[in-house]
Amino acid sequence: MFTFTPILGAAADDDKSLACQSLLTFDSNVRVLIDVGWDDKFSPELLNELERLTPTIDLILLTHATVSHLGAFAYAYKHFPGFDSIPVYATLPVINMGRMVTIDAYATAWFTSRPSEPFQISEVDSIFDKIHTLKYSQQFSLNAKLSSLRISAYNAGHSLGGTIWRLQYGQEDVLHAVDWNHAVERHLNSSLLLTSPESFNRPTALINGARAGSSLRKKEETLANAVARGLAKGGSVLLPTSTTARALELCHFLDAYWTEHKLTEIPLFFVSRTGSRTMSYARSMLEWMSSSIVREWEEKGSETPFVFKYLKVVSSEEEVISVRGRKVIIASGQGLEWGPARNVFAEECSAEGNTVVFTQEVDHESLGGQILNAWKLATDAISDDVKFGRISMQKQLELRRSVPLEGEELQKFLDAERERQAFAERQTAIDIKNRTLLDQEDLSESESSDSEDDEVTVDGVEEKLDVGVLILTQTEDVFDYDVRGAKTLKNKMFPFVPRRIRKDAYGEIIRTEDYLRAEERDEGKLSGKDENDVAWNEEIGKKRKWADDQDEEKVVVIPSKTVVEKRLVTVRCEITFIDFEGLADARSIQMIIPQLQPRKVILISGTTQQSESLSAGLRNAGIEEVYVPEADTSINASMDTSAFEVTISSELAKLIKWQDTAGGEYSVAQIKGKLLRVEQLAKDNSTAAADNADDQTDTNELELLPITTKQEHATAAGLTKPVMVGDVRLAELKRRLISNGHRAEFRGEGMLLCDKQVVVRKLDNNEILVEGGVGKEFYEVRKIVASFLAKIT
Repeated sequence: MFTFTPILGAAADDDKSLACQSLLTFDSNVRVLIDVGWDDKFSPELLNELERLTPTIDLILLTHATVSHLGAFAYAYKHFPGFDSIPVYATLPVINMGRMVTIDAYATAWFTSRPSEPFQISEVDSIFDKIHTLKYSQQFSLNAKLSSLRISAYNAGHSLGGTIWRLQYGQEDVLHAVDWNHAVERHLNSSLLLTSPESFNRPTALINGARAGSSLRKKEETLANAVARGLAKGGSVLLPTSTTARALELCHFLDAYWTEHKLTEIPLFFVSRTGSRTMSYARSMLEWMSSSIVREWEEKGSETPFVFKYLKVVSSEEEVISVRGRKVIIASGQGLEWGPARNVFAEECSAEGNTVVFTQEVDHESLGGQILNAWKLATDAISDDVKFGRISMQKQLELRRSVPLEGEELQKFLDAERERQAFAERQTAIDIKNRTLLDQEDLSESESSDSEDDEVTVDGVEEKLDVGVLILTQTEDVFDYDVRGAKTLKNKMFPFVPRRIRKDAYGEIIRTEDYLRAEERDEGKLSGKDENDVAWNEEIGKKRKWADDQDEEKVVVIPSKTVVEKRLVTVRCEITFIDFEGLADARSIQMIIPQLQPRKVILISGTTQQSESLSAGLRNAGIEEVYVPEADTSINASMDTSAFEVTISSELAKLIKWQDTAGGEYSVAQIKGKLLRVEQLAKDNSTAAADNADDQTDTNELELLPITTKQEHATAAGLTKPVMVGDVRLAELKRRLISNGHRAEFRGEGMLLCDKQVVVRKLDNNEILVEGGVGKEFYEVRKIVASFLAKIT
């Protein structure tokens, strides 16, 4: 049994947010949460249902590195009890880029300026490090309660590492495909839904996003013309975008456009608080990108993609705002509610010569959504594909920015930090002491003298320290220890242990990190904090490297705080919208989904109008069961079958003749039995039985019948010929034929030509047809095809 419940992202009117949270429930009460999205305003009330359901969730899967898909993940991880114990899976790019968009968004989120909702940005890295990594097409089975569930990740397009999730549980084969793209882009391949639809083998349920991109052709050319139009008026052009999902495509395209047209006199910026680190991640994950990116890397030689010639990556909006005259700014924060885009917009929107180009759909309630709604009304009469217009609007904006701590605030922060470090060190020493006391009970007498000391790590170096000594303060030149519990006289005299060289049976222990090449060391930094990016709330006085593409310098990171400034702004700039979101258009969706032959389709993540339009198109294409669920409404999308799960004993399993299907994915056999229903007996008292009617449950029991002959068995089962069970995948069949000495090549969709004499076709109903003249090749090919199937007689 399978039920689907949209927590966030159900079809609604135009005032909905883009946040996605979907709950999938399988038999045995296995619950899987897909996406932990949030809206651009970070509304706390949207997370109430997620907090309530947290104790019941068994698994979390993440699809895209955007606020609408994982914006609430770090917040829930810290604030919702039990959320941190749920296993989480995602692809490597979603993990890396997800931490970047989270840091960028949380820097100006509503809870950063509220003492009642503290959140240290430095915690984001450690939270995302807890996520388990999966590769594309990797089938993964879980343990314990989830042992019957298999999950697989497939390329979705739209964003780097974006994922279509396939979940297989018993007879249920569920495909979760929200926000995917069928087109190849500069740095992304197309979704596997288009390139290999047969890989999904007729899912029992397809959960698909109703949001679709526009059918506008030559989008890059259209966007370039819009930017050129804005520059021709002598003003600046602002392009709000998501931190990682679409920013990479925009940055790569515009830098190439600047290079082609040699626009050396016009500054081109990408402003994001995690910009340089985002580009470092992108350069380290080329294997997740399109082949054109790899070719570009090979053609450039020593240079790598996302090392830009004209585009300058900056982390502060002040650096962009200070540049006067013509300029183009790509700024993170597509809805103008968080990120540098909001502050840049507040500075640039009042000049009539400036232009704001929205390239993505945004939340209706966000500042960007309000502006776009007003723009649509103002340009409704314009029939052009790309509409430019002005709106008359005044807005009171709250602008958040980070300022360094000074004076008394800085001193209080330093005192609190020292106290926190001292408490952590004392607690570590106590934990080590307690652990050692327990371990000493199992040590032999010969080892008892060594057990008085235990290893601790100080400044990254393992040393011997008496665990009876409590560390009160330890800085570079000050050692304050409580030695009253020390076990040795030496430590009571002076509790300092010099650093020792560690040795094992082969000599001095070698630290492999000391011998890494420079590029390997840089790649290693990508899994943690990056030296090339200024972060918030970092270690006090820690020296880090500020990396620009042109020069480098040493800086000291000073603790900062978020301050809120209210400003009245008047919008006078020109507004336009050009779809650059990387989503499949509605017509393509209606053509591709029927090829998957899903038994049921569930539409989410769209407005009511979008869902109804797509639903009608899919029904016209032959899909009868299409559902558009409302928020918190469960849809029973189970496979319509009368099959039952039966547990057989190991003794019976040994007597059954098992047959492997293609690739050994599973084995099948046939047993004959009679299904008996055993009902729980009611109590003698009829009144008590009525009161307890709701507590009565039904169970099923299988009574095996005596073994019969094959003929009797076939007659009893109503079979006149053997039944072939399994699925033949033509790509695997081609490899098997070649390995057996045959020649095989594809000749059109669903047709494999073997030895230039035999044709193997896969029909629409997944049946296999072998055609050819009678001869040795025909029978050999037919035998190999039959080896993929199990024959039940």
